[in-house]
Amino acid sequence: MLTKQQKSEELRGQIEDCSALVLVGYEKLTVASANELRGKFREAGCTYRVFKNSTIRFAVEGTKHEPLTGLLKGVSALAYNEEDPGAPARVARDFAKDNENFSLKGGVSDGDLLDTKGVNLLADLPGPQELKAMLLRLFNTPATNMVRVLNAAATDLLNVLNARKDDIAS
Repeated sequence: MLTKQQKSEELRGQIEDCSALVLVGYEKLTVASANELRGKFREAGCTYRVFKNSTIRFAVEGTKHEPLTGLLKGVSALAYNEEDPGAPARVARDFAKDNENFSLKGGVSDGDLLDTKGVNLLADLPGPQELKAMLLRLFNTPATNMVRVLNAAATDLLNVLNARKDDIAS
C-alpha cells in the first residue's frame, strides 16, 4: 500500500504537464451515478480520481496548480486531461446539470484559480480536434479563393463567347 507521500508524488507526476485541473464535489452520489460519471470521463479521455484533500494539497504544493489548495474542502475528486484542458470541464459541467449531488468546486488553468464560472468558460473552449479543423479551414480559404478568381476569368470569357454564338445563331 502506498503512503500519503508516495500517492502525492505519483499524482504530482501525472498532473505536472497538465495545463488545467478541475476539482469537483461528489458528496451523496449514488454508486450508479458515480460509475456513470467515471464512464463519461473515460469516454472523453480524462483521468478522474478521488483523493484525500491532503494528498492533492501535497501534490500541487510548489507547482503552477497550487492555487487549487483554497478549494480543498469537503469531499473532492480531481479530473484532468493532458491533451484537452477543456474536456474534464465539459464532462463535469454537463454531469452537474443533471445531478444535484455533484458540484463543480472550481479549477486551475495555467496557474490561475478558476471559480465555477471560470470552469464553465474552460468547458466552452474548443478541443484539439476543433482547433485543428479551424486551422485547416483557415489555411484552405486563400487557396480556394485564388482558384475561384482564376477560374472566374475563364468562365466569364466562356459566357461571353456563348452569348455571342447565340446572337449569331439567332
